[in-house]
Amino acid sequence: MSSKSLFRKIANSKLGVSEPNPAWFGNPANESRNPLWTLKNWLKSRFHFSFAEYSNPHNINFGVLRVMNDDLVQPNRGFGEHPHRDAEICTYVVQGHLTHQDSMGTAETLHRGAVQFMTAGRGVSHSEHNLHQSDPLRFIQIWITTRTRGLKPNYGSFVGDEAGRRNQWQHLVGDVNDSKSSSAIQINQDANIHVTEIDAGETVTFTVAEGRQAYLLCVEGAGMVRGDHGSDEVLVRHDAAEVYGPNTFTITPAEVSAESTETAATAGAGAAHFLLVEMKHTGRGRSDL
Repeated sequence: MSSKSLFRKIANSKLGVSEPNPAWFGNPANESRNPLWTLKNWLKSRFHFSFAEYSNPHNINFGVLRVMNDDLVQPNRGFGEHPHRDAEICTYVVQGHLTHQDSMGTAETLHRGAVQFMTAGRGVSHSEHNLHQSDPLRFIQIWITTRTRGLKPNYGSFVGDEAGRRNQWQHLVGDVNDSKSSSAIQINQDANIHVTEIDAGETVTFTVAEGRQAYLLCVEGAGMVRGDHGSDEVLVRHDAAEVYGPNTFTITPAEVSAESTETAATAGAGAAHFLLVEMKHTGRGRSDL
């Protein structure tokens, strides 16, 4: 594989965008004149892969990563109870308060930096809401294909650790079969989720090994990515990249114009917030770039 093919930027303009009818998910009408709302619609979703009304046969998955949805939910709105099966569903909270309930009897509210997982296995139902009266909720939901179908449903969470992700990669999710993994959460697949918040002037490094691949997301701010792929690339909020090993790269916060007003900037001035899903190499990603 040539050095140029080790890294492929996916500009946020290439993502699917959805602003669905509130009634579809059990919500009342939009409060478009509510001054506490940051958007007129209750939900804005950015789909990194083919999902719901965003149907793209050239962008179905990236290895075992089947779904990455970046959801912004307005106050007192959410997703009513709905079913899932045969997926590891991992959710990272970027901003606000995510309240989860499921058919296993779990009920909890998680905040910025927290991650939850749900092994849907042979079948489970859950709901996700922003019950806060004034703050928007933003979260990244990730579906990873399991190595085995029909698993027993399971749930777990980690409240997050700001110091653990500050200017270093924090290993949030790992493989239950990896005895060397020190991740807070373990799932039924050879896949890992890492997150970092980088202060201005700092740099973090990550190595995607030979035979591995990773999907990199700029959650907040902007970062200059330099590595074995040769070219320098700036990723801004909502941009992503496909990374193939062997490739060691660095990320340094980059100065860009003001961030979107959809949500308040929470990474700090001149800072960058990144999430990475790393896995065994099983094939290329998008074929429409």
